[in-house]
Amino acid sequence: MNRESDRQVRWVAPRALVAHLLVLCFVPGCLIAGWWQATVAMSGNGLSYLYAFEWPVFAIFSVVLWWNFLHDDPDEVGGRRLRELRRDESISGERAELRSPDFRTEDEDDELRAYNDYLAQLAQRDRAKGWRSR
Repeated sequence: MNRESDRQVRWVAPRALVAHLLVLCFVPGCLIAGWWQATVAMSGNGLSYLYAFEWPVFAIFSVVLWWNFLHDDPDEVGGRRLRELRRDESISGERAELRSPDFRTEDEDDELRAYNDYLAQLAQRDRAKGWRSR
């Protein structure tokens, strides 16, 4: 799938549709709450001035999160980090260690060993967990 069709699919993926719905409900709710707090503040409640500014900030923050959710490409971000590691590796001449060290000890019990084996299996899965369905 090319990048353009991936971007188009990203807008109609099931999780993206849920995000659209949440933003469409949350932003007007925050703006209504901000308006209500402004009217309460103008009637004499001084603390409500803070809330009158806080609710629109929540609305703006949710829009920023929604936008980043749809436009950040995890593969590109991961690729950028890998390129940085390789560049640092070529500068220092040492190989960067990408795998986590094995912390197993000889005195671990069977239950802990089984749990560690389960975690190792999860770490070796090929499919990365993400919000977008393809």
